[in-house]
Formats: sequence, structure tokens, C-alpha cells
Amino acid sequence: MEKRIFDKLGFETSLLGLGCMRFPQKDGKIDLAETEKLVDACIAGGINYFDTAYVYGDGDSENAVRRTLVERYPRERFYLANKLPMWLLPEGHTPQELLETSLRRTGVSYFDNYLLHNLNQENWDICKKERLVDFIFAKKTAGIVRNAGFSFHDTPEVLNEILHAGDWDFVQLQINYYDWETAQRARGQYEMVTERGIPCIIMEPVRGGALASPHPDVVSLLRSADPEASPASWALRFAGSLPNTAVVLSGMSTMEQVEENLRLFNHFQLLSGEEQELLRQAVAVLEGLALIPCTGCNYCKDCPEDVRISSAFDAYNTCLRFDQMAELQTRIQELHISNCIECGKCEGHCPQHIAIRSELKKILACTEALV
Repeated sequence: MEKRIFDKLGFETSLLGLGCMRFPQKDGKIDLAETEKLVDACIAGGINYFDTAYVYGDGDSENAVRRTLVERYPRERFYLANKLPMWLLPEGHTPQELLETSLRRTGVSYFDNYLLHNLNQENWDICKKERLVDFIFAKKTAGIVRNAGFSFHDTPEVLNEILHAGDWDFVQLQINYYDWETAQRARGQYEMVTERGIPCIIMEPVRGGALASPHPDVVSLLRSADPEASPASWALRFAGSLPNTAVVLSGMSTMEQVEENLRLFNHFQLLSGEEQELLRQAVAVLEGLALIPCTGCNYCKDCPEDVRISSAFDAYNTCLRFDQMAELQTRIQELHISNCIECGKCEGHCPQHIAIRSELKKILACTEALV
């Protein structure tokens, strides 16, 4: 397994890490038996970095991490990252309570990396009001947290303010070859963090799966260069080829994904200049499509009218990417799009800053045109 070491972190990480938001499911719950197999394969393949969060699966992810990883392997075999959801503080929670709950659910006495979760301007304002930077660094001093950092979804301007608020040990950024130069401005964020000597943990390297199954024109372009390489492998190599990358998180949910990714990272090859140019051409193809930039994080799930927002966006994007728009109406049945009352609650939680209400109207208009 390709390894990376940065003085800031103080330990050697596997370049490939397991993101624990998309564990295998059965009957709407995490399938512990399948997750055990998946975790075992990761450990056997040299993965030592696991990333969960208080809100993943309403706590089921943390419990699954305890059952499948913590209770079955010595603590020194793995590094565990977890996150503080500051947006729950206005609801009456305290940061100490949230941290203690995560420690109890996962069954550990400390977290190797602890993050302020999903920082954008709104959540950063909560952090400042609640003095959460002081809180997280106090926990580092106490030994409950080895490294203090944050995950980020906003503009470089907001990132700059947060970077100056503490001596951060790492930053978790959404970086992939599509977002590198487009609206997410990932390159600027990466460069800001790198200039300050802070290592990056990379999330969404395959953009919620979108870059694993891109438009057929993109697939043809990539296969013309390497017929054996999957589209997902190109995206993962892009993320891992950045020199300031400590870990590339992959939300692997099947053994096939684990096996493919282990093959890639056990014999990791940096992208050549020619391959980087090929990915720029792939972005140009994707930019010509009117895709909704949803990564499927599902932070918008608490719709008061039960609109299945991320599922609707996935259906629309899939139909568009694969020239299957005639199937859109069938795919969005039971997703309750027409229930939308345009309250805007969802947009306040969206890390991608999608104009959700407008996009839902667009999907409805497309289905009406198909009738």
C-alpha cells in the first residue's frame, strides 16, 4: 500500500482511506456481516485510515465502526477520524456531549483526527459563537484528540478566514479532477492549504460516484488512453498524485470496489503530464452537459415535505449522462418532487450550494415535456 507521512500529522497514513458514510446496506440498515468482510479486506490490503462522523447513518456508522473495526483489531492497527456537527448546537446539544457520544459509539478513548464538520459560512459562524476552535484544541491538549482539523465546503475566501483561526494539523477538502478548475474552485483551496504547510485529506475524489460512471464520451476518451483502466481509477489517481495529499478517502461499499482500489493503490502510479491533459479534456466534455452538481451527501434529507432531493438529482444526472432522459419520469416516481413548497431549508444545508428549488422545477419541467 502506498503510504504518506507528514510531520503535522505525526503518523504514516495509507494513501487510500475508507470513508464510512456508505457502508453496505440491508433492509435500510448497515449490513454488519458484509461490512466486516469489507473492513477485513481493507486492513489486509494495508489501509490504516478510517473516517466516520456523528451524523453518518444517524449514528449507525459509528456503531458499525465499533463492531467491525474497533472491537476486532488492536487500536495501533488503525487511525480513526471523526467529526463534530456544530449545526446541532442550536438544537440544545453541547460540543462535549457530541464528542462523548462519538467516543462511546465508536468504543475508543481518543480520535486520531477530529474535525469540525462541513464548514461553510453558516457553520463557521456557529463555530465562532460557540468558541469551537478553542474547544477542539483543548481536547488535543488533553489527549482526547491527536490532531485537530476541519472539513470544508465553501469559497476560498471563507477558507482563508478559517485557516487563520488556528494552527490546524490537517484540512479535509473536496478535490477531484472535475472540481479542480470549475465552480468549486478546488485548486485554489488546495493551494491555500498547501502554502501553509497543512496536509490534505481528500474527500469526494470520485465526486459521489459521478466520475465512476461519466458520460459515454468521457468513457471513450479515457479508454482510448488505457482500455483496462476504469473511470474511477483515473479520478483516484488524480487525487493521489497531488503531493500534499495525505489520504484519499473512498466510500467503498462493495468488495469489488475494495479489490479494484487496493490493486490501484498497492501499485500506485502518479499521473503523467499527458494523462493530466486527458483529464482536462474529460472535464471539457462534462462541462458541456447541464448536470446538477450533487455529490449525494444527503445533508438535505430532512425535507419537511419528504422530497427525496438527492435521489431526484441522481436520477436526473444519470439519465442525462447516459442519454436515457426518456426514463426520467419512471425513475423519479415516489420521490415526491411535486411536494416541494420552496421553503429553502434544504439549500441551507447543501455543501455544494445548489439552487435546489430551481433544479427541482427543472426536473419537473423535463418530465412534463416527456408526457
